[in-house]
Amino acid sequence: MNARKARAKRRELRERNEQLLATVRAAVPERLRTTDGGYEVWRRGPATIVVPVVPLHYPEPVQTALTVYRTAALTYDCPRCALVVKVTGAGAVTYRHEVHCPADPDRLAALAAEHGIVMKRKV
Repeated sequence: MNARKARAKRRELRERNEQLLATVRAAVPERLRTTDGGYEVWRRGPATIVVPVVPLHYPEPVQTALTVYRTAALTYDCPRCALVVKVTGAGAVTYRHEVHCPADPDRLAALAAEHGIVMKRKV
């Protein structure tokens, strides 16, 4: 494959991914079910999103951080930071919070640990 064809293929993939992301953002989230492990499964257009349930017995700072995390995962818009949302070549939607954001997975895990809560990370 020559360089021109490779660039055209990358451009086509990028455009497909941008279109997929626009389709997902335009769809309304719909909750499908709650799992026994404390997660909710949602559908938003062609995307399936799994988010943790916010336990009411958690301390308020952890509940707030989890709520921000859930909001960002379901809307692709974080109320606390400039969330970066991308679609991988395989079509998976990924997002990254800023380091100072309470919904950043590492910061969320550290906050939970401060309150004696072990957070399991689903990948």
